[in-house]
Formats: sequence, C-alpha cells, structure tokens
Amino acid sequence: METISILCATDKNFVPYCGIMLTSLFENNKDEHISVSLLVDDTVCEKDKAKYLQLAELYHQSINIIHVDAATFEKYPVYNQQWTNSIYYRLLAAELLPTSIDKIIYLDADIIVTRSIREMWEVDVENYAVGAVIDIWAPNSQVYERLNLKNDSQYFNSGSMVLNLKYWREHELSKQYMQYIKDNFEKLWFNDQDTLNGVLFDQKLMLPVTYNFQVLFLKKSLFDEMTDEQKKDILATTNPLIMHYSASTKPWMIKYYNMPYLELWRKYRDMSMWKKTPNLLPKTKVLNWLIKRYILWPLNIYFKEDYIRIQ
Repeated sequence: METISILCATDKNFVPYCGIMLTSLFENNKDEHISVSLLVDDTVCEKDKAKYLQLAELYHQSINIIHVDAATFEKYPVYNQQWTNSIYYRLLAAELLPTSIDKIIYLDADIIVTRSIREMWEVDVENYAVGAVIDIWAPNSQVYERLNLKNDSQYFNSGSMVLNLKYWREHELSKQYMQYIKDNFEKLWFNDQDTLNGVLFDQKLMLPVTYNFQVLFLKKSLFDEMTDEQKKDILATTNPLIMHYSASTKPWMIKYYNMPYLELWRKYRDMSMWKKTPNLLPKTKVLNWLIKRYILWPLNIYFKEDYIRIQ
C-alpha cells in the first residue's frame, strides 16, 4: 500500500501539541504506513526531537526531522501574538523536502485526526497546487478587498491541505510566496494563509469541510454568514476526519473550557507522551478566568457567543 506523506512544522512553543496531533494520526492509522516530514528550527531541543522519534517508533511509523533556518523569516510580519514565524515554514516545503515527495498532506499542530487519513490522501490534486477547505472568513468581502482578490467566497484555510509539491516545483511557487510576502506584508493579517490564497487563488481545489472542520464553523455568528451550500456541508459533517481547533483560544488553554470538541482533544492528549502537559493560563486577567472556570461555568453561567450543535 502506498505510503502516506504528512508535513507539519513546529518551534518550541508547539512541541507538545504537535506531538498530540501526531498521536491522533498514528493511533487512527495503524494499518497505514505514515511518513512524517517535521520542520523544526533551532528552538526545538534535542530532547524534544528524540521524543518525536520515540513516538514514531512506538507506532512503527517514521518521522524525518528537517531543520529550517528561522532567520529566513525574521523580517516578516506575524499578525497574531499567539503565532510565531514557524507558520511560514510550510511555504518552503517544495525546497526543503526531497524531490521524491510529489504530494503531501499538511497538518497544523492544533488538529486531531479522527480516523484513517487515506481518503484525504487519495484526493486528486494533479492539476492543482493545493486542495483545501474554506476558511471561516470566506464569506467576508473585506478579506478579498484587503488582498485585492476576486470575491469567489472560497478563501481557504491553511491548517489542513493536500499539497502538490511537484506542481510547486514546476511553477517555482516558493519564490512566488516569498515575493508576495515582501510586496504585501502590510496587508497580511493571516500571514502564510493570506500568502497562499493570494498566490494560489486560481490554482486551488476546494475540498469538503470534513478535511478541515474548524471549530469556529459552529460559532453561530460566523455560521450565519456562510452560503447555503457551505452551511449544508457543515451541518452534514457529523464525523469530521480533521478536527481543527482554529480559534484563538486553544483546547490546551484554561479558557477553552466547555467549548466544542474539548473532550476529543483531551482524549488524545491523555493517551500521548505529552499527557502531563499543563493547561496554559491566560497572560492577563487570570483571576477573571479562574472565577469563570471554577464558579460561574459549573453553574452554567456563561458570557460567550452561542455555538450551533450538529446531531
């Protein structure tokens, strides 16, 4: 059976969460041969690298650790304080990975893979640069105005994608990405994602939301902005293949308490080698969050937007 190639990237900040994601991938693909290309920079220590290799050995899979020079992106912007320059690393995948890898699935660290990923691997992207799923902001006209793109309501999310690296090399897309960042850095809010959308606007294959089910699809105010076709796809996806915790609040943060699919993430955290990773406290207003978590929320008192439920 054909090996499934996976790409992910991390720095020291996301080491445990990337490990938890890979645990879910390996746990649900025991009958597959998975080859992971893991992009890391100098902030990832040897102990953490060894732990990744131990994880691969435990599941009889393979992880190839590839070093990225973080200095390449030092001058480029990062809009959200939670992100680091590691979000850019995937843009150089065609140059960093062996030319023998023509196709690869990219997965962010804030993802849980719920079952066999082969169906996603078998998506045909031969004539496209990327196969990807709409982003929660796809219906927002300001996204297209900001990036000077035609509004096709198909702005895609970069957290889970099928990449045609052969196409990337033939069209020298890595160079185009770097130039796009230089030319448009003042417009970039979502950094690598904006870059991929800007360069690949007419070279993308849109995929069903099961391949990148973003938790914010369930936020009522955002769901209501989707097209009827997009809403239908979301409501029909009762068992997503890829669960993407794409909100700014992550399941490893104390303030994620009682938000969608928290127990799913905790399930794989607890079976992983990173099960003792503590939840992060917010950097500000810690007392407010502790009051909510241990007093208000147990009493079903919430101050947040509604989330829709999928049966």
